[in-house]
Amino acid sequence: MVIKIGTRKSPLAMKQTEAVIEILKRKFPDDTFEIVGISTKGDRELNKSLSSFGGKGVFIKELEAALLSGEIDMAVHSAKDMPTDLPKNLTISAAPVRGERRDVLVHYTDDIKIIGTGSQRREAQAKTLFPNAEFKPIRGNIATRLEKVKNGEFDAVIMAKAAIDRLNIKDIKITDLGDNFVCAAGQGIIAIETVKGKMTEYTDAINDTNVFTELTAERAFLHGVGGGCHAPCGASAVYDNGNITMRTFYSDGENNVYLEMTDTDPIRLGKTMAEKSKE
Repeated sequence: MVIKIGTRKSPLAMKQTEAVIEILKRKFPDDTFEIVGISTKGDRELNKSLSSFGGKGVFIKELEAALLSGEIDMAVHSAKDMPTDLPKNLTISAAPVRGERRDVLVHYTDDIKIIGTGSQRREAQAKTLFPNAEFKPIRGNIATRLEKVKNGEFDAVIMAKAAIDRLNIKDIKITDLGDNFVCAAGQGIIAIETVKGKMTEYTDAINDTNVFTELTAERAFLHGVGGGCHAPCGASAVYDNGNITMRTFYSDGENNVYLEMTDTDPIRLGKTMAEKSKE
């Protein structure tokens, strides 16, 4: 059987899809898995901020259309790119991998005056760490952003450590932003989206239940605060032996709220922490 797997065309998206296919091949050695690269609005329109033309959904809408039309059987996403509300016939059916969830500062010089980030969450938290730095928006894939640092347009950029690891980038300096710097919901997670009720034999076989539980808690928090590109917020859940401990960040523009709570139910935990964050 030939299974068509859709993905964005960026190097990182392709690497992530190849990682998923390796897992699928181990489980289903008699099937053939074909990558279908799809251009998304978010990849094409790099001269605008994400919030100006649709937020996170701009990286997945074309992939979702391909799922609904039957052009592809699965879509591979960075979970943090997925909006809280999906089309009614689609679902996140598996979360097979979670890499490093941390954000890091990436630079070539130690004189940090201008920091690039397109994330309000990252900027809101980093301003307390770098009070004298200027923050400017930056778009583009990993290589594009690193090139802007190399040519002096920025002194540093804030990136997901998972992306650096998956692309095996070596010739950079990395500064850890600390344990209190809360990542985006789903950061480091590769998520599989499918039509509801389809491909379940495949998605059930590759799903990591611990990772899926963490993602469920983080997305419940995101949904509760109305999060996305328009609201600076983040969530990082750790599932361990039946308990989920989650740290969250939420900003209303004036106050930054950090919380940590533990529960056994991921959705209840996310909802509770969202409510407390907005009190």
